[in-house]
Amino acid sequence: MRRRVIVIGGGASGLSAAIAAAEQGASVTVLERQPRVGRKILLTGNGRCNLGNENLAMLHFHGTNPYASAIMQQFDTKKFFRGMGLYTRTDAEGRMYPASGTAASVLDALRFRAEQLGAEMLCDRQVTGLKQTGKKWQIICGDTQFMADAAIVAAGGSAAPACGTDGNMFPILKRLGLTVIPPRPALCPVPTDAAIVKPLKGIRVRAEASAYAGGKCVRRERGEVQFTDRALSGICIFNLSRIAAMHGTKAEIGLDLLPDYSGAECAEMLQELVKQRGEYPAAELLSGLLPKRVGEVWVKAAFGTANAAAAELLHSEAAQRHLLEVLRGRRFPVTGTASFAQAQVTAGGIAGQSLTKTLAAKGLPGLYICGEAVDTDGDCGGYNLTWCWASGVYVGKFAANQNNM
Repeated sequence: MRRRVIVIGGGASGLSAAIAAAEQGASVTVLERQPRVGRKILLTGNGRCNLGNENLAMLHFHGTNPYASAIMQQFDTKKFFRGMGLYTRTDAEGRMYPASGTAASVLDALRFRAEQLGAEMLCDRQVTGLKQTGKKWQIICGDTQFMADAAIVAAGGSAAPACGTDGNMFPILKRLGLTVIPPRPALCPVPTDAAIVKPLKGIRVRAEASAYAGGKCVRRERGEVQFTDRALSGICIFNLSRIAAMHGTKAEIGLDLLPDYSGAECAEMLQELVKQRGEYPAAELLSGLLPKRVGEVWVKAAFGTANAAAAELLHSEAAQRHLLEVLRGRRFPVTGTASFAQAQVTAGGIAGQSLTKTLAAKGLPGLYICGEAVDTDGDCGGYNLTWCWASGVYVGKFAANQNNM
């Protein structure tokens, strides 16, 4: 008799799990709380869907799940999608995109394959309870109940709640005895002192950003930093945001606005600029090196004013060293945590200690957890979707095979 598998969540990991389970011969039903499956997939990569990355080094992943590396190393994103008629292209930084350039193509490929395999998609079905009954699992959706040999929780985390991923499954899983690492927003802006960044709203600048916790540098990232009226943003900031969320107001973000130059080169450039523009207000000094407004704000941060002549403010080597220290290491206080609505992924979720190497819930045979519901999250660049595809396929195969419970 075919095994009955229920997949809770019709997103990236859920559709992957449904496909894998159906390919193994299981009878599969996907329960999706939204009016349609895959809504969050359509939003990824600004609608282009950065669906993977060729560099799967574990330094790009975080969390407590000890099996994540092995699961992803055995997964081939290109092969997975090629098998369902979707072709990919890879950019110079190793990021994979659908050849069509649209996220809709990714969702179509997943939907078509699931439909071809006979997987049933039931939308507008929010799971409100899970109960183990003998060797079966009872999945409760309000007044409706489903019975299955195996249940796969692929309901996502708490990020992007408008897409239905608001963490509603975590309390249900916690009541079953699983440990939940408190969800935190990740890949999101980092709130800071509005008085500092508001004058720079909308400006982007290349920088090296460093996350500090308790005064110690925890991680560095290079890239484009964007200033908003209340926060720091940009991909390199996103990659530091989980640290900021973890440490809260005890964290700081440092910015080096001259990351491509050595200390000696910076000192030489500043000396030249003082000679060339010394008679002009210091606000004008750095406009050949940085966006004018950025240079003005940093000079003012260093000396309290940017209106005096540059030569007057920077008349000594000590003054020039001070300005360089500010340009290369000014720190911004973390003043809070971004909302889940601003976050691309969730840091936290079901702890690795609650899962077996098959991503089955310990002590609860037939219950599997995958995707963003697991305490595994990655940097920007397709890493999170790689985890979703890989973990979904992984648990789908186990859930469909009675001997691998």
